[in-house]
Amino acid sequence: MRFFPEQYPEVQLDNTRPEYDYIIVGGGTAGCVLANRLSHNPQNRVLLVERGPLSDSWSSRVPLLSSDFASNGSRTRKVLSTPQAAIEGKLFGIYTGSALGGSSRINQMIYARGLPAEYDAWREAGNPGWGWEDMKPYFIRPEKALYDTNPSEHGHDGEWCNRAESELAFPGFRQVINAAEELGFPYIEDINASDVNGAVGCGSLHFTRDQGQRRNSTYHAFLPAPLCRQRKNLHIVTNATVSSLMINGNRCEGVNITSKDVKKAITATGEVILSAGPFGSPHILLLSGIGPKEHLKDHNILVNKDLPGVGAHLQDHFGVSVGFEVPMRHSLVCLQRRPWIFIIELIRYLIWGTGLLLVPVLQTAIFASTSHLDSRGAPIKTKLPERDTLPDVEIMPMAYDSTDNPETGRGMFSMLNVLLHPKSKGTVRLSSNNPEDPLIIDLRYLTHPDDFIPLRASVRLSFRLRDQLIAQGYPLKDWDGIKRDEPEDDVAIDKLILRRNRTTYHYSSTCRMAPEGGDEDGGVVNHELLVHGFENLRVADSSIFPWVLGTHLQAPVVAVAEKCADMVLRKRKDI
Repeated sequence: MRFFPEQYPEVQLDNTRPEYDYIIVGGGTAGCVLANRLSHNPQNRVLLVERGPLSDSWSSRVPLLSSDFASNGSRTRKVLSTPQAAIEGKLFGIYTGSALGGSSRINQMIYARGLPAEYDAWREAGNPGWGWEDMKPYFIRPEKALYDTNPSEHGHDGEWCNRAESELAFPGFRQVINAAEELGFPYIEDINASDVNGAVGCGSLHFTRDQGQRRNSTYHAFLPAPLCRQRKNLHIVTNATVSSLMINGNRCEGVNITSKDVKKAITATGEVILSAGPFGSPHILLLSGIGPKEHLKDHNILVNKDLPGVGAHLQDHFGVSVGFEVPMRHSLVCLQRRPWIFIIELIRYLIWGTGLLLVPVLQTAIFASTSHLDSRGAPIKTKLPERDTLPDVEIMPMAYDSTDNPETGRGMFSMLNVLLHPKSKGTVRLSSNNPEDPLIIDLRYLTHPDDFIPLRASVRLSFRLRDQLIAQGYPLKDWDGIKRDEPEDDVAIDKLILRRNRTTYHYSSTCRMAPEGGDEDGGVVNHELLVHGFENLRVADSSIFPWVLGTHLQAPVVAVAEKCADMVLRKRKDI
């Protein structure tokens, strides 16, 4: 196991060329994939600009230690949301990855594609080429599945490792799956298989860990140091901010970059691709005069393109935690409260590559269609869902208190009820025309009343799982929720929803793929990911999702990057 990562071939801004064929803005989950694919041809001069640092260390590759979204570490960037009117004015901490590899450096490493029907719905919404059969090859190509599986469903020759869990870290994970099966949820052997009926089911998740049981972020997978040293045509600049794009009519001529005290304008002969994430990509467009014209004028920004959809349609998977007390040894809290256990687990990981440091905070999930649950949250066994029915909630069992302010004084286990298809939509707006000033982000959680309906049903389902766990003899006690002898009416559940909630960091759709003159302010990019009105400016990250997918987002983001790279290279006839 390597404790001191090898020297990485970065380039200082003042040593960059004045001109490149392709400039990629944002070296996150998507940007690392794009840089790999576009620089494969040595004739292509590629520049990748990342706002954050490299920030590579031994601990940044240990799965549990690096799963640190809600931290103020070197790999994260935090801003606060506006007060959320529907949640008693609560401010939410919004964290995103800010290092080479982006959020794939700090997330829970979950590899989940989503259901085929989700992508078919994208195609049917007016986005040709985005149906499941179109997208499936872009999941398989980068994948290196480290387990026996159907080769028609999974790739084994790609760069990006993922694996299925062979064993579960805490007893509660197995017990809750047993409880779900007893309630009527079938066990899903492969949650990423094309033929999964995901509306009802439970199973183990897949994770992006490599052969050495280390986090396999897109930085580690697609831009390893040996490859980058070999590709002299690829320059990577970190700790650099793109302050604006150089717009000339319907072309993006290049980018303006600042790094420390150095400022530089670099031109692109081919294309500029924004992969700065659901906040960074709209931020750069707005600073460049592409967005709602009145908003741009308010900040004294020259309007290059009136595009109302920029920064609109923000979506996230809103979560509600139902918490329980369990024995300390059944909870991740034991690593905090009992330091000797952490030392033992550290030794297990270092010597054998096993133990609690190997896993993120969740390993299993339950997917449900709440229209097929009864008034108490239990599945209606005589009302089976249709094959193409999409799940609208996911329950994530976690071995800690999964709230913004977790209980750390006792052993905790929780079920995070996640709204997969919210109707509420937020906004991303400028606070000034200074690129260093934070954005104004209004998540607008629960502003659409329909979002309460599936959340209530999901919370009730969590209570039915609780009842099954207790019936199995699992030592589970109610904690900060509705106790077994208390009523479960809508008023009581809504109070729980408004008290024990959180983000799941699945932000999307702020540069959504849709027609320019479509409904609700229209789209930002077309089906080729070109910004409306421009011939060489694309966006490729979760911001282009027409709506948030009902799954974890890193695998779909990688697939989007793969597809974008193909479209860019085909335009230049490189493949």
